[in-house]
Amino acid sequence: MESLVEARAAIYTVLGSLYRNEGVENDYELILTVLSVVNESPFAEGIEEYTNRMLHALRENKDEVAREAHVLFNLPFGDFINSSMSYYHDERELGMPTINTKEIMCEAGYIKADFVSVGEDEAGILFGLSARLLHDGHTELQKKLFYEVVEPYIKGFIDAQFNSGRADFYKDCASFLALFIAFEKSYFEFYLS
Repeated sequence: MESLVEARAAIYTVLGSLYRNEGVENDYELILTVLSVVNESPFAEGIEEYTNRMLHALRENKDEVAREAHVLFNLPFGDFINSSMSYYHDERELGMPTINTKEIMCEAGYIKADFVSVGEDEAGILFGLSARLLHDGHTELQKKLFYEVVEPYIKGFIDAQFNSGRADFYKDCASFLALFIAFEKSYFEFYLS
């Protein structure tokens, strides 16, 4: 990967795939490639523990990982995990984080596709949007998205995965995500302040 911005965009793309409906199935090879690169060139100490287990799980049975994602994030019973940042803001969907995300998308000139039925502040959408903002050179908008929508509410989403009795792969994914969020926060503080 040629630059830190491209590397961050690649990680956001993979996180978007891991948390978006059918992302594991549709982006399987990309997920393996990026996780392998992160494993070889870690962005945080200890990340290899999580990437190794994630890579192993995906290679052994990607269908089981896809099923786990479906059970955790799409079936609204049991220990369902809501991936809307609005839910972690005020326990409802389509709240202020959704509005903030729509405003950022508008500033960037993006329009959510009509066929996407989830809110703009769903984790998979947010991470994919972050990648696109980075690819398109909207650094300040990506920083705004991080500070206004992702960073304030992501802890609840991560904790829900850690606390789920049905999460296995996604506990490692949540650890990976937590380390990446810490990395991003440091990146903004040291490189873009």
